[in-house]
Amino acid sequence: MRVIIAVLLMLSGYAHASCGQISNSDQRNYCYAKESGGSCGQINDSNLRNACNAEKGGSGCGQISDSDMRNYCYAKQSGSGCGQINNSDMRNACYAETNNGSCGQISDSDQRNLCYAKKGNGSCGQISNSDLRNQCEAMKR
Repeated sequence: MRVIIAVLLMLSGYAHASCGQISNSDQRNYCYAKESGGSCGQINDSNLRNACNAEKGGSGCGQISDSDMRNYCYAKQSGSGCGQINNSDMRNACYAETNNGSCGQISDSDQRNLCYAKKGNGSCGQISNSDLRNQCEAMKR
């Protein structure tokens, strides 16, 4: 689930104050990198670090070793290709975010609620995972 959370939060903006409330250090550092325009180098997880770098234009999606994360990155950049993602929740979130699908197809309730919140149709308060909820709140500010 951690990988899905990280990927779903790619390409989102965050409020600086909320980044500090994220307990997972990689997700917190990703948030800071996105919010401040700083380096992705503080992120220990290589897939998340490479996704951060790709998002910021420092490298391509091809540097991401996890195939689902790599395909998600490509889909976010091109607007197509979600069908290449094996994880069903990640694939359905990708379809929803590229306007080809519905959040209702996501089976994980936290991911589904994040999807609804990102689309403006839901509340971050419905998310049980505190890190994901904090990231969602930061994104909506």
